[in-house]
Amino acid sequence: MNAPQLSSFQDGHADQLFGNDLNHQRTTIEHESLQRRLQYPQNPQYQNQQQQMQQQQYYENQPQQQFEQNVQSIFGIGQSQPNDEVMGSNTINNMNNFYDGGYYGPFTAANTKDVNTSAFLTALCLNAVVFAVLLGSYELFRRWFPSVYSPKSSTDGGRRTSASLSGALSLSRNKNAESTPAVNINTRLPLGWIPGVARTSWSTVRSSGGLDSYMFLRYVRLCFRVTATSAIWACIILMPVFATGGSEAKGWYYLSMANLLQGSSKMWIPTAFIWLQTLYVLFVMNEEYKHYFDCRVDFLARGDGMVNCQQHMYSLIVERIPYELRSDRALYDYFNRLFPRKVHSTAVVLNLPDMERVKHKRQRVLRRLEKSTVSLEVRGRRPTHVVGRKRVRCCGIESAPVFSSFGGKHVVDDDSVLSDNRMPQRGEKVDSINYYNRELAVIDEKLLKMQHEKIELAQKGNDSVRASQWISHAIDRVSTAAESTLGSPAQNDGLITGFDPRRRKPLLLTILDRLGIDFISGGIAYIQQNIDEVVDSVVGATMSSTGFITFRDLQTVTCAVKTPLFDKPDVLVVSMAPEPRDIIWENCHVNLGWSKGREWTANMLLGLGAILWSIPVAIIQALATADQIATVPGMAWISTLNGGAVAGFVNGYLPVVLLLTIIMVLPFLFYVVALHYEDRKTQSDVQKSIIGRYFYYQLANIYITVTAGSILESLGEIAEHPSNVFAILGKSLPNVVGYFATFIMTKVFAGLPLILLRVGPLFRMIFIKLLFREKYLTQSEMDEVYHPEKFSQLWYGWEYPNLLLVIVICFTYSCISPIILPVGAAYFLGAWIVYKNQILTVYRPSYESGGTMFPMACHRTLIGLVCGQLTLIGYCVMREGFYQALLMFPLPLISIKMMDVFKNLYVVPGTCISVERAVELDARSDAQLSFSADVYRQPVLTEKLTEPTDFEAKTISDRNDS
Repeated sequence: MNAPQLSSFQDGHADQLFGNDLNHQRTTIEHESLQRRLQYPQNPQYQNQQQQMQQQQYYENQPQQQFEQNVQSIFGIGQSQPNDEVMGSNTINNMNNFYDGGYYGPFTAANTKDVNTSAFLTALCLNAVVFAVLLGSYELFRRWFPSVYSPKSSTDGGRRTSASLSGALSLSRNKNAESTPAVNINTRLPLGWIPGVARTSWSTVRSSGGLDSYMFLRYVRLCFRVTATSAIWACIILMPVFATGGSEAKGWYYLSMANLLQGSSKMWIPTAFIWLQTLYVLFVMNEEYKHYFDCRVDFLARGDGMVNCQQHMYSLIVERIPYELRSDRALYDYFNRLFPRKVHSTAVVLNLPDMERVKHKRQRVLRRLEKSTVSLEVRGRRPTHVVGRKRVRCCGIESAPVFSSFGGKHVVDDDSVLSDNRMPQRGEKVDSINYYNRELAVIDEKLLKMQHEKIELAQKGNDSVRASQWISHAIDRVSTAAESTLGSPAQNDGLITGFDPRRRKPLLLTILDRLGIDFISGGIAYIQQNIDEVVDSVVGATMSSTGFITFRDLQTVTCAVKTPLFDKPDVLVVSMAPEPRDIIWENCHVNLGWSKGREWTANMLLGLGAILWSIPVAIIQALATADQIATVPGMAWISTLNGGAVAGFVNGYLPVVLLLTIIMVLPFLFYVVALHYEDRKTQSDVQKSIIGRYFYYQLANIYITVTAGSILESLGEIAEHPSNVFAILGKSLPNVVGYFATFIMTKVFAGLPLILLRVGPLFRMIFIKLLFREKYLTQSEMDEVYHPEKFSQLWYGWEYPNLLLVIVICFTYSCISPIILPVGAAYFLGAWIVYKNQILTVYRPSYESGGTMFPMACHRTLIGLVCGQLTLIGYCVMREGFYQALLMFPLPLISIKMMDVFKNLYVVPGTCISVERAVELDARSDAQLSFSADVYRQPVLTEKLTEPTDFEAKTISDRNDS
C-alpha cells in the first residue's frame, strides 16, 4: 500500500471501523506492512534514512523524557528501569501491529514513562517516614501553639476581640458554637483527636463551620463513597477477570485491561462495570443534590447559625437600575407601586472612592494613636516622632517611625497648641499622642460631613445631566424628523392588523432601506442603550446601577425574584441578595454589563493560556538547565563543579520546581483577575471563578504531562480526524497508572498532614514571637497575631480543585486499572478526617454563601466522569473491543444530560424558596421587626466614630495584670 492509499485509509477508517469486512481489512494491512519491512531493508539508502530518523527522534524526545523523570522524582517516585517489564510481550506486539496497520495515525510517539511497582514501594516507604514526621510534628505543635491549631477555643493572652469599626448591623458568628470546642482537642494521646472528630455529628459541623463548609465536607464524603464502593466491587469482579486475562502482563498491568488478549470477550466485564459505576455515581450525586436543595432552602427560609441577622433572606440585589430610579427614594417608590406596603427599605450603592481613602486614612491614624498610647503606658514617657517618617508594616503589626529618636525640627506640641489651626509640617518633631488626636479629630469632622452629603445624595439622586441624556434627546429629535418625512415604517411590514395592501411604500423610504439606513439607526440605538454602562465604568458616576431592596415578607420576595419586573429583560435584573459579609463593597458599584464583558475577555485569554500551556513547559525545559545558567556572566563554574554532579542536580530538579511553582501561583493569579479586573461583587463568586479555572488548567497540565504533546496540535488533529479523540486518550493515559497512583499516595502521606500542620500560620506565629514583644502590641495587633482572618478561612478555590483532580484520575482508571481506586478511597477518607478536624477547630468563615459552590464542584465531577468514559472507549477501540465501545457510547451523552437535569431540578429552584413555603413562614414569623435600613448600606456611610481611649485603657490593664 503506497502512502496516498494509507492516508486515504486513515481518513476513512472511522466509517469502516465497525464494518463486516473488518477482519479482512486488518489482515490485508498487516500483511502489506510486513511486506514493507521485508522489502526495504535490502536497500542501503533506506537503512541510512531510517537510522537518521531514529537518531533525530531520540534527540528530540530525550529532553521530554528527562523532564518527565524529574516530575516523578520531585514526588519521591523514582524512575522506571529499562529492563522492567510493564506489559506482556503479546500485548505490546499486538498494539505495535495495531499502530503499523494504520488504525492510529498521529501521536504515535508518546514518551511518557510509567512508575513500576518497586519504585512505588520505595516511594511508599519514603512517604511513610515523611508521614510519621509530619504527624509527630503536628502532635507537638498543637500543644505548643494552640492559637494556630485550635483558634476557635484558644484564649491566648486572655485577650478579647476588638470591636469592629464598622457601624453596620453586627453580623457576628455563632458565639455558642465557638465557646465550647466541638471535639476534645486537649487529649494527650497521640492521634487521640481522630475518634472524636469521626464521631462528631453533621449538625455540629454545620453549626461550627456554616453551610459552605458543611457542603464541602459532604462533597468529600461523596467522593469517598464513590471510590470506596467502586474499589470493593472492582476487587471482587474486575481484578480476578484481569488476573486471568492470559496476556502475561507484569507489574501494575497484571490487574488491568492490559492483561486481556486483543478482542477478548472478557472486555464485556469492564463494559458492564462502567455502566454500573456511572449509574451509581448519578444515584449518589442525586441523593447529595437532594440534601443540598433541602439545606439551601432551609438557609433561605431560616438563615444559618453563622449569621445572626436574617435580613438577607428578605432582600434582593437589583442590577441595571435605569438612571431615573438611581436613588433610594425613587427605587422605593417604584417597588412600592408594584408591591404596595410590602417594601421595608431600599439602598442604592454609591461609588465613593474619596470616602474610602478618608476611611483608610482614619484607620491608619487610629492604629498609630493606639500604638502611641501603649508606648506611653509601657515606657512611662510620651512618645515623639518626626512627621513624614516612614513606618514598616509586617504581619499586621506596624513598627515605630524609622529614625524617630533623632532628627527633625522640634515643635512645642502641648495642649495649648491644639487650638491652633496650623498642622505640623513634614520634618517637624511632634508629640505622637497629641498629633494623632488632633489629626483624628480633623478626619472625623471631614468624614461626618462627607457621610451626611452622600446619604442625602443617595436619597435624592444625582440631578446632573449625563451624556446619555443628551444623546437620547438628539436621537428623539432625529426620529421625530424622520417619521414626519418618511412615514411610519411599522405599517409596511405586512404583519400588523389592518394592513392595507393597496398602500405603497414611499420611494424615498425604499431607497434608504436598500442603502442600509435601518442598520445605521439600529446601531445608534444600541450605542445609546449601552452608553450608560461606559459612562458609569469609565467616568465613575456617584450613583451606580446596583441597589438592594428589603421586603417585609418572604412571599413578596419570592414573587419579585421569579417575576419579570420590566418589559425589557436587561433592565431591573433581580436575584437573592448575598449575605452582607459576602459582599465586596469596593466592587459593588460596578455596572453588571461592564463586569460581564471583562469576565468574557478574561475567560478567552485564560482559555487561550490553557491551550498554549505547552509553551511555558517547553520554555522551562529549554532555559532551566545548567548549560543555560552557565551562560550568565560569573556562573560558568556550575557546569564543572564537583565533576558535573551539581549540573546534573540542577538539570534534574530546577525544571520541576519551576513548573510546580507556576502551578501553585495560578490560583493567586485567578484571584487577582476575578477581584481587580473582573470586579466581582462577592467573595463566593471570586472563589467559584477560581474553582472553574484552576480545574481546567489542572486538566491541561495532566494532558501535556502524560501525552507529551500540545493541546493546540491535538485540537488540530481532532479537527482533521474527529475519531482520534478516542485514540489520543486511549493510548497515553492508560499507560501511566503507576505515576498517578504514586502521585495520589504522596498526597495522602504528605499533602494531608501538611494541611493539618498549617506551615504558613505556624511560621508566621514563630516569626512574630521572635521579632515582636507582646507588651508593645495593641489590641488590634494582638487580634491580628492570634486570630488572623485570612489564615482562618477555608479557601474553596484552592481546595475543591485538588479534590476534583483526584476524583478525575480515579474515574479515568477505575475500569482500565482498578488498583487506583483503593488509593483514591484512602485519600478521600484521610481528607474527610483532616478537613472535618479543621472545620471544627480552625476554620472560622468570614462570609456565608449558602453552599453555592457545591453544585459547581458536582458539575466538574461529571465532566471528570465523561473524561473517564471517553478514555475507556478509546482504549477498548485500541484493544479491538469495538462492540464494547459502541455499547459505551451513550454513557457520555447520559452524563452530559444529567448535568442539565441536576441544574433544573436542584440548582435553579435552590436560588429561592417556593411561594407555598414562603406563605407558611410568613404566617408565623416576625423577623421583619429586627430589620435595619443600614444592613445593605455601604459600611463607609454608616461607620461610627469611636475613640480608642477606654478600649486601650482596659487592654493595658489586662496586660499589666497578666
